[in-house]
Amino acid sequence: MDDSTEDDCGRILRRIREILFDFLGTIGSGTMRILGDTPNSMLDPKDYLGSIRPFATQVQDCLHEYNANNETCFVAVNIYPGKHSYFVVDLNNTNYDYQTAHECKTSIPVYVLRLSKRNPKIFRKQELDEQIAETLRIMHNGHGQDPLPLFDNYCDKNRQYCNPRSLQR
Repeated sequence: MDDSTEDDCGRILRRIREILFDFLGTIGSGTMRILGDTPNSMLDPKDYLGSIRPFATQVQDCLHEYNANNETCFVAVNIYPGKHSYFVVDLNNTNYDYQTAHECKTSIPVYVLRLSKRNPKIFRKQELDEQIAETLRIMHNGHGQDPLPLFDNYCDKNRQYCNPRSLQR
């Protein structure tokens, strides 16, 4: 990662707090799913998970700072070819059960945290509620008992699920 990319990452990490605090001050901190839309140019292709983790961790830290009683869970990361990859952090999803998540079809309000270099922002994206719930259900099944966050790298042509829950019965 070059110096300008590190500068961009640092600037965006600092902005996450401001964005989330303004957002939560407006809507509160009920149950929601935050979809972090992260530019691939800010990620290290040799360590996608390691380079996206600071953004998800900053989101969780800010949510806890806003309200110490907030419950967060860094659920998943999807890396895609092209310009953007995504992480999911659940907020106050008290019904989440790792053991049955591969069967769960419950949709949760999705808010996209767009980590743009120019204008990071957060906004509601209702049309993603069911799609993200289904994607996470499939990931939980495919990853078997893998620890969170679940990680799918669609840039890896050899990507496969080695131990799906549906085959463990």
